[in-house]
Amino acid sequence: MKNLFNLDNPFFQLLTGLANLFLVNVLFLLCCLPVFTIGASCAAAFKTVKEISEDTCGGICKTFFAAFLANFKQATGAWLTALVVLAALVCDFLLLRLYFAGTLYTILFVVLGVLAFLCISVLCYMFPLIGHFENKVKEHLFNALILTIVHFPRSLGMVALHILPLALALFAPQAFIYTLLLWVMTGFSFLFLLDAKLLAPVFEKLENMANN
Repeated sequence: MKNLFNLDNPFFQLLTGLANLFLVNVLFLLCCLPVFTIGASCAAAFKTVKEISEDTCGGICKTFFAAFLANFKQATGAWLTALVVLAALVCDFLLLRLYFAGTLYTILFVVLGVLAFLCISVLCYMFPLIGHFENKVKEHLFNALILTIVHFPRSLGMVALHILPLALALFAPQAFIYTLLLWVMTGFSFLFLLDAKLLAPVFEKLENMANN
């Protein structure tokens, strides 16, 4: 019975982990509300979840808002630029459906799909890079593009994870509604946790290269 109430008990560790993810998720969603701050919120959430997973977090709120403010300029600029690019791709897709057909439609559709994948994948790397490394925006962008290509299987997995909520909302709205509470509570912070796990070996290599 003593072990049941021990804070080192796996059950209590699980509850603590879920509570931490819940708090990060709430902070992330609140800071996403103005929309233009989504980039800074992503960078802050990734850094916070990464430190939690490494047991180096000095306080969730403190870490989140410190990262949010420190990376606000770079992350917001990257997000707004990406938003324009993604909006242009959506417009191109709508025009493609209206005015093209046959083989040309298929070719252009594939081209737009590749461009959309590159844009989303670069963002998947960009915000963690901004949150973790000190660099200029151009260098973050270049590194994100290189990492997208070099770690292509990992890039596919990260893109699939991050488009999951949107894919559910568009193609399986009933399933999205059923899982909406999960997304509100821990869904997005759990995605950042998976990002941190996927990117851990990549960042370790980058840190070793920077130190050599």
